[in-house]
Amino acid sequence: MKSFNKLHHHGFIVDDICRSMNDLQDGLALKWAPVREFDPLRVWLPDKGWSEAHLTVTYSRQGPIHVELIQAAPGGAYDALRAVSAAHVGAWVDDVGAEVETLLAEGWRIVAAGASPKHGYGQMAYMVCGDGPVLELVGETIRPMIEEWIGA
Repeated sequence: MKSFNKLHHHGFIVDDICRSMNDLQDGLALKWAPVREFDPLRVWLPDKGWSEAHLTVTYSRQGPIHVELIQAAPGGAYDALRAVSAAHVGAWVDDVGAEVETLLAEGWRIVAAGASPKHGYGQMAYMVCGDGPVLELVGETIRPMIEEWIGA
């Protein structure tokens, strides 16, 4: 992950997805993909193990760097992410587990992941280095689903 040429989105955790969509739609002239709910989404947290998140999510149709809005129900797994930052950047990677291990060896830490280390961290992992920004590693295997969603 030495290169950021595979950046896909800039994500934000918001309190009210509809309000945020309207504000950004007007201010930045964005159009939105259909809103989807992930209720629940299983998430692995390094300090707690398995947890759940209840999410409402959309992406801007415009790219190549899409805006992602996430409304996360309080008390869920995404509280851990929000405690670090309400914003992140997402990048496609060929192998989430291998990228996580590389970044861990370089001093990064895991905030949340789609699976435990035993299961290669799944198809997404949120990482941070020091007080820096949050990086979401997203597996290329789910790219067709995300692109179909954005284009729907």
